[in-house]
Amino acid sequence: MNLQQQAKAMGMPAQDKYQGRGFIGLLLFLLCLHLLVLDASNNLSLFRFFNGIAAYAPADLLLLITDLGNGVTLGVITLCCLVKRPELLLRVVIASVLSLIIVPLLKQTFDAPRPAVLLETLNIVGEIRLKHSFPSGHTATAFLFAGTLFFAFRQTQIKCLAIGFASLVGLSRIVVGAHWPQDVIMGAFVGLFCAYAAAHCPLVKLSQLHKALIMAFLWLVLVICELDKSFDKDLIWPILMLRWGLIATAAMLIWREYGAMYRTKALAGIARLTTQKA
Repeated sequence: MNLQQQAKAMGMPAQDKYQGRGFIGLLLFLLCLHLLVLDASNNLSLFRFFNGIAAYAPADLLLLITDLGNGVTLGVITLCCLVKRPELLLRVVIASVLSLIIVPLLKQTFDAPRPAVLLETLNIVGEIRLKHSFPSGHTATAFLFAGTLFFAFRQTQIKCLAIGFASLVGLSRIVVGAHWPQDVIMGAFVGLFCAYAAAHCPLVKLSQLHKALIMAFLWLVLVICELDKSFDKDLIWPILMLRWGLIATAAMLIWREYGAMYRTKALAGIARLTTQKA
């Protein structure tokens, strides 16, 4: 059974050749953009333009937008989506593992300095970072999420919203002064590439019990990661509220989706015991 037949059997929209071509076209577009910003003057000009927005936008809003590319924040959003589309679990895991290998490898290999190292005047919102600029990890995470949705849905509106969301996160990394345009473009390429590679993996069909256990395990891992980060003094309270609000939302979705199964089994067990005693 090929991927299209498998998708149809599991109730997912089958991918068509135009969907794949559109995705390849998007990757080629990003490569062309990256070639454009390889020129130092273009890279600097674009950075100055977008970074200048920070002088007119609320700092808390910029930090909230850029935090949507954080691994924990977007991980919880992804988990909420997986509760409704658990067949995508393997693809998300494969894409995430690829990203966790490629992004740090590129960062260590190039060890590029951040804008704060090379520029005397710039707008910095939030934490000041100095090294491992290329590529942008936040942008890679956001576009990995967007690329996964790109292949999971056929509606053009959803695809555009997903790419628009990821683009907003990527641009925010320039606005807050954390990355150069070339870092963001390559981060977008890496994220989409990982999603494209994972899209060729088979869909998974799990029992309700296995779904519940996996979702609960992933939720617990994200909570542990967030507990470690919540003591960071640089985090502002709106970001903490956003993350814990998303974590609570994910917990409610998991309970609503899978808790009913256990409640039904428990009630059935009680009914059997009552019948036996009677």
